[in-house]
Amino acid sequence: MAPLTTLSSGKSSVIKKLDESITGEQRRRLLDLGIYPGATITHCFDSATGEPKAYEVLGAVIALRKEQTDKIFMSEN
Repeated sequence: MAPLTTLSSGKSSVIKKLDESITGEQRRRLLDLGIYPGATITHCFDSATGEPKAYEVLGAVIALRKEQTDKIFMSEN
C-alpha cells in the first residue's frame, strides 16, 4: 500500500484503508465524501500553490491537503 499523496496527476487507484489516526468528525467527513476502502479515486490536478490537490471520487471533485492524503492508503500502481 502507498499513501494517496504519491498518486500522480491523471492516475486512478483504489482506496485500501484510512489510517487509524483519522477519527471523529474528520473520519466522518472523508467517509461522507466517498473516501472509503474499495472506492476508486483519481488525482485530477494540483492547485496553483501545489496544495490542496483535487481528486475525483464518486463523480465529485474534492480538495484534500497533504496531511489528509498521507493518511489515506491506496493500492500501489
